[in-house]
Amino acid sequence: MKTMRAAEQDGIKRYVMLSSMYSLQPEKWAQYPALAEITDYNIAKFFADRYLIDNTSLDYTIVQPATLTEKADTGKVSFGEGDDITNPICDVAQVLADSLDASNTIGKVIMMRSGQTPIKEALAQL
Repeated sequence: MKTMRAAEQDGIKRYVMLSSMYSLQPEKWAQYPALAEITDYNIAKFFADRYLIDNTSLDYTIVQPATLTEKADTGKVSFGEGDDITNPICDVAQVLADSLDASNTIGKVIMMRSGQTPIKEALAQL
């Protein structure tokens, strides 16, 4: 929240938040063992995400990746809910970076996981 306030004080409008899959849906955390293991983290992400949405004027995008893996990047993703709850770290980093230039992602919460759609194409479809 400090970075959000600092961004606003410095006149920065664009803010991309790295979050966690289902961070805004606590009722789902127990359904996935990987999420149940990081409940404290998800609690922090829940409040940070809510603060960004409800208490700032920033042009935000919240990226909620599934479980991060150290597998090689694929350059392909799927957005939305689904059974595959993994993401190569490099693919997540690419979505975060590419979201900065995708104005159609402003004001959106993007659940992401491994998939078959090239990242830029998937972002353009939002």
